Amino acid sequence: MTDTARLYQELLGEAWSTLPATTRALHSPEPDAVFEGEADIERGESPAAWWLGMALRLPAAGEAVPARVRVTRDGSGEWLERWYGGRRFATFQDRSGAALAEDFGPFRLFFQISGDPEGLCFHQQRVTLWGWPLPKMLAPRVEASERTAAGHHLFDVRLSLPGFGTIIHYRGKLRPA
Repeated sequence: MTDTARLYQELLGEAWSTLPATTRALHSPEPDAVFEGEADIERGESPAAWWLGMALRLPAAGEAVPARVRVTRDGSGEWLERWYGGRRFATFQDRSGAALAEDFGPFRLFFQISGDPEGLCFHQQRVTLWGWPLPKMLAPRVEASERTAAGHHLFDVRLSLPGFGTIIHYRGKLRPA
């Protein structure tokens, strides 16, 4: 890849060109890409899931919550900033070998990503906590996909933790701002 290649373009290789234009636009920040729309957000119902969601500063539950996403290129990685109902939630993504690595608080999650004409799928590989590998039975689990329909960028993300169940599940649709 060239020096101008983007993070997702590098990781996906030839599959990059098969992605929908809307998905490529979101993951081609120069210097940033901004999308707006709405999201439906569900939070875990157990007291432990509620407490963990608050500790991680995750957005509150709601339907048709105003959403704004900004992806900003930063060196060889990207900042992914999300605002749901005005509350900011940000992660940093970069490359770790052939994997997409995402920093989320003290966690670093590693994904194999795949792309096709419908969009992206994120396949979680492993997780570290403050740099220490976590066994699967203790690690947070992220299930995520991105699709495009009628010019909208559709996303669906579920974060769960063994013993706690779902911490947050958010899905919605965005358009370029």
